Amino acid sequence: LVLLGTLFILKNFLIIGRPNELLVFSGRGNRLTDGTKVGWRYIAGGRSIRIPLLERVDKMDLTTMPIDIKIRGAYAKGNIPVNVDAIATAKITLDEPLVNHAIERFLGKHQREIQQVAKETLEGTLRGVLAQLTPEEINHDRQKLSDVLKTEVQDDLQKLGLMVDTFKIQHVTDEVNYLDSISRVRIAEVIRDAEI
Repeated sequence: LVLLGTLFILKNFLIIGRPNELLVFSGRGNRLTDGTKVGWRYIAGGRSIRIPLLERVDKMDLTTMPIDIKIRGAYAKGNIPVNVDAIATAKITLDEPLVNHAIERFLGKHQREIQQVAKETLEGTLRGVLAQLTPEEINHDRQKLSDVLKTEVQDDLQKLGLMVDTFKIQHVTDEVNYLDSISRVRIAEVIRDAEI
């Protein structure tokens, strides 16, 4: 009977999380590393006993979220409107104390809602970064654009408890054919030099 009772208690009160899950135990007071008192504790990819009647357990998904970004008509340096297609991956960070920001803002939210917040933050920052670069820099030095964006968006995402894993520019165009005109000039120069 003791063995069966122990197994019953373990089965019902031992909570085990997968490696890509954050278990949040709400209901009892806890102190963060900086001494702040909060009403939760968390375990990332581990196990813990839930105290019945005093604690509730919620799970947060730590898997990466693909974010499809399409910017239309953003003004680059020189007032040239450009269109940029990019793909990013973001996720909830486990770094202290940033993970606590994610718990406060996103506990109980579906991953689609978190993904939408990250997308809007990245799009807004990308528009600001595009305004600092010429269309040539945007088109030819995409790694620089990615690096500048990651630096600019870092503070905003940290306030949300998120981080960007990757950011890649897929396609850059403009509505006034500025980039096409530059490439035509360059092609004409290459053909002229070849003929000479």
